[in-house]
Amino acid sequence: MDSKTPTVVALIPARAGSKRVPGKNIRRLKGHPLIAYTIAAATQSQVFSAVIVSTDSEEVAEIARYYSAEVPFLRPPEYATDKSPDIEWIDYTLRHLSNLGRDFDCFSILRPTSPCRQPQTIQRAWQAFLAQADQVDSLRAVEKCQQHPGKMWVLNGSLMKPLLEQNTFELGNCQVNHNLQPPNLPFSNPKGQQPWPKGHATRTTFNQLTTQPANLGQKATLREQPSTPQPSTPHTPWHSTPYQALPEVYVQNASLEIAWSRVVLEEYTIAGKVIMPFITHDHEGLDINDLKDWWYVNYLIEQGDAHLPLVCQKPI
Repeated sequence: MDSKTPTVVALIPARAGSKRVPGKNIRRLKGHPLIAYTIAAATQSQVFSAVIVSTDSEEVAEIARYYSAEVPFLRPPEYATDKSPDIEWIDYTLRHLSNLGRDFDCFSILRPTSPCRQPQTIQRAWQAFLAQADQVDSLRAVEKCQQHPGKMWVLNGSLMKPLLEQNTFELGNCQVNHNLQPPNLPFSNPKGQQPWPKGHATRTTFNQLTTQPANLGQKATLREQPSTPQPSTPHTPWHSTPYQALPEVYVQNASLEIAWSRVVLEEYTIAGKVIMPFITHDHEGLDINDLKDWWYVNYLIEQGDAHLPLVCQKPI
């Protein structure tokens, strides 16, 4: 990096407590503690001015130092509970580092639970962030979702309703009219209105709603009804639409985030307001949260479908 390139610190969160997989961050995966693979990827990427582990555990700190990460101080217990939001420990860490005379323009969160993230993954994300750094607050890793929110439901007693329940919903650079709620029509249909077809949640006529071909953020516009009745068109709600026909939706994964330090120090948020996507490939974003995930990542590695970063140290 030259003198004009922003400085960036890698922050690796590794608190001791984990209810679903006890000792998860230092549990052994193919010989090394899980955290070793994230430290290796961060170090080998040569992107960071420092690679720092945030932990409340002396044991984790010792292991992190063995694998070449820094642990200049321990995280206070109040910022290391299973309900502690990220902003607390990140704000504490950046301010504590600043008090030690170590200020960084940017920070990156690299969670140990994504061991298949490669040095090249980090390099690719950093270059993408730099390319738009003057226009965005942060970058966050995402992947195409497997469980589409258009097919999700909210329970209400013995009934349920779709999670996404709006008449018009702006999604990315396209506008979708999902009409999940039927209009409040009287029991007897007014003259000229046709009954809803069986199996369809709503019915929208061309003379009721016209969506404009569009720029981002453009709203649907209502037209006055023409004198000649127009044919009606059924609109299938998302929960009854094949996945392939739904708009693409992306879900964040835990592999990495990059942001300007100012969003934490000035706005007390880890992402800011203008967030750019970083689309991960293959198993870069694979996240270990429970024992089933642990089994799955082992299986993928054994099959040669997923790969871990090279760790240069001998197993501790």
